[in-house]
Amino acid sequence: MGKEIELKLQVAPEAVGLALQWGEAQGEMSRRDLHSVYFDTTGRSLAMAGLSLRTRYDGARYVQTVKAAQGRAAGLFAREEWEKEVASEWPELGSDTPLAGLPPQTLDALAPLFSLEVVRRGIDIARGSSIIELALDTGVVVADDRRTEFCEIELELKSGEPHALFALARELDALVSLRLEVMTKSERGYRLLDAAAESAKAEFIPLSAGQGVQEGFAAIAAACMRQYRLNEDIVLRRRSPEALHQVRVGLRRLRSALALFKPVVDDDRYAYFRDELKWLAGELGDVRDFDVLFGRARSNQLRIAVARLREEAHDTLEEILASARARVLMIDLAEWVAVGPWRSAAQHADGEISVGEFAADALEKSFRKFKNSSKGLAGLGEEDRHEARKLAKRLRYGSEFFAGLYTGKKAAKRHGRFIDGLQAIQDQLGTLNDVAAAPGLLAKNGLGDTEGADGVLSGADTTDTLEKAETARDGLIGLKPFWR
Repeated sequence: MGKEIELKLQVAPEAVGLALQWGEAQGEMSRRDLHSVYFDTTGRSLAMAGLSLRTRYDGARYVQTVKAAQGRAAGLFAREEWEKEVASEWPELGSDTPLAGLPPQTLDALAPLFSLEVVRRGIDIARGSSIIELALDTGVVVADDRRTEFCEIELELKSGEPHALFALARELDALVSLRLEVMTKSERGYRLLDAAAESAKAEFIPLSAGQGVQEGFAAIAAACMRQYRLNEDIVLRRRSPEALHQVRVGLRRLRSALALFKPVVDDDRYAYFRDELKWLAGELGDVRDFDVLFGRARSNQLRIAVARLREEAHDTLEEILASARARVLMIDLAEWVAVGPWRSAAQHADGEISVGEFAADALEKSFRKFKNSSKGLAGLGEEDRHEARKLAKRLRYGSEFFAGLYTGKKAAKRHGRFIDGLQAIQDQLGTLNDVAAAPGLLAKNGLGDTEGADGVLSGADTTDTLEKAETARDGLIGLKPFWR
C-alpha cells in the first residue's frame, strides 16, 4: 500500500502541443499507451463506499489498482492505493485490499462499467529538493455507446514538499493556461454513464465531531471549490443559467466558509483570498442579473433584448474566467487550503479544537447575528434587509457545512426543519431583492421603455412578501437550534 499525493490540472486540447514542447525541453519524455477498465456493481457500491477498482494494461502487463479516498484538499488529492500485477483485465480479489471487507454479494456483482484509452507522456522533474512526476494525459472515456475526450496534467509528488506541486503548476500555467481539475478519471466514467447535468449542486461533506478543525475547514473549502469548478466548466461549455447560479452559490459558500472559519485561518494571505473571491463573485453578477430579468420578462420584445445583452455579458464573462487572475486564483487557493501558513502549529499553540466544538460555537454566533439583525424584518429599510439576507445565507451555508455532525435521527430532523426555515426566509427576501433591483437594471441597460418592461414588476406585492418573510423569520427563531 502507498499514498498518492497529486495535483490535477485541466489543459485545453489546443494547448497540448505547447505542453509537450515544454516537457521535452526538460528532458526525454516517456510514452505509454494505457488501456484501463473500471469495475463496480450496477448500483455503484464501490463508488458509494469511496473506492475505485481498475485494471490497466500498458502493453506489457496488467496491473490492478484499488484506490480509497483519504481526503481531498481542494485539488490536492491524497489517496491510499493498493496495486498488484494480475493475469488479465479481470480483477483478482483477495484479502490484501479494502475490498475484502465488502459483502460477498457485492464482490460477485462486480462488472466492467467503463474504460479509458490514454496516451500518457511523462517525465520526472526536479525543483529544489523536490521530485515531481509530470504526466500529460490525452484520452477518451468510453461507457456503453457514449464517449468523451479529455486532456489533463497530473503532478505527483515523489519526494519533497507539496508546495513544489503548486509552484510547478504556476510555471506551466504561464505557458498553457491551466485550470484546477477536481475530477478523477473514475469520476469521469461514472458521470458519462449519467445524463449530462445542467448543474452540480453542493454535495454532502462527511465530517466527524472529533476531526480537527483544520481538516474540517479544508474539507469544506474543497467541496466549495469543487462545486465552483464543476459548474464553471458547464457554464463555459453550454452557458447554462442553472450552472451559472451554482457557480455563484459555490463562491458564496466559499466566502461564507472563510468568514465562518476566520478565527482559524486568518493568516497573512487571508485578506487577499477574501478580496479576490469578492471580485470574482462580482464579475459573475451581470449575467445572473440578465437571467433573472429574462425570467421575469412578460413580452417577446423584452425577452429578445435581454437575451442579446445576456449573450454579450457571457462573452465578457468567458474572457474574465479565462484570465490568469481567475485561473491562478483557484490554484493559489488550493495551495493555501492544503498547505497554507494558517496550518502552522505556531498559530494554534493552545492545541487544535475539534470541528464539532468549533461548529457549535460558530453556528451559535451566526444565529445570534441573524436574530438581532432581522428583528422587525418587515419594517427594516432596504439596506438593513439586505444585510439580514446575507446573514441568513451565511447561517444556512454554515448549517449545511456541518450537517455531517448531526446525523442522529433526532438531530437530523431538527437540522432539516432549521434548513427549511432558512430556505423560506431566503425565498421571500430573494423575491424582494429581485423586485428592488429590477428598475435599476432596466434603466442601466436602456430597457425602461421597452414593451413589457412594466411587467417585470407585475405580481410583486412587496407588503405581502415582507409579511411572509417576517413570519418565516419568527418561525425560525422559535425553533430549537439543532446544534444545542
